[in-house]
Amino acid sequence: MIYILENTDTLGEDFLKAAVPLLSLQRLKKIDSMRIGSDKINSAAVYLMLRFALKEQYGMSEKTEFLYGEHGKPYLKDTVNIYFNLSHCRNACACIVADKETAIDIADIRKISLRTAAHFCSKTELEYIDSLSKKNNELVKLWSAKECYSKLDGSGLSTNFKRIGKEQLKDIHIIKGEKYYLAYHSEKEEAVQKLLPSDLLYI
Repeated sequence: MIYILENTDTLGEDFLKAAVPLLSLQRLKKIDSMRIGSDKINSAAVYLMLRFALKEQYGMSEKTEFLYGEHGKPYLKDTVNIYFNLSHCRNACACIVADKETAIDIADIRKISLRTAAHFCSKTELEYIDSLSKKNNELVKLWSAKECYSKLDGSGLSTNFKRIGKEQLKDIHIIKGEKYYLAYHSEKEEAVQKLLPSDLLYI
């Protein structure tokens, strides 16, 4: 199941203050280390989205602590066969919870130059994108898909994105929002639930 919270750029300090009692000590420490206010808000929101999802799907109501795999990918402490992944961009947050290894990425629709794209696209991909009339949307979509794939094992930005091709992306699904593209890894299309800030403050 995928959960999306949109327009997080409109949330302010009131949301963060209301969220604090619902956050684990581990998440509070992470938020405290962040310098940018919007990052703090999104970090709180996406954690509460996971709590909401775990309560909805598994009846789990306690504050969740994370452990981390070899490459830094988080997983749930004291649980088995429950997999999750979190992501946020400037104006939205996303969470996926599944019974198999999974990953998710959400990216703002923003201007990406072909020069920047050359750092994560293969020559063949660049030639194809350059032939399109709407190059930018395709670049954001491809970036999000590759970022999602790189999060499957937690390797993230240390991955050589140019070597991620169609075969690796075959189980990546794309959702287009008004201001973002969302990519997630699953063998099937997942159901989507859009949340409101109020959903997260009364868990």
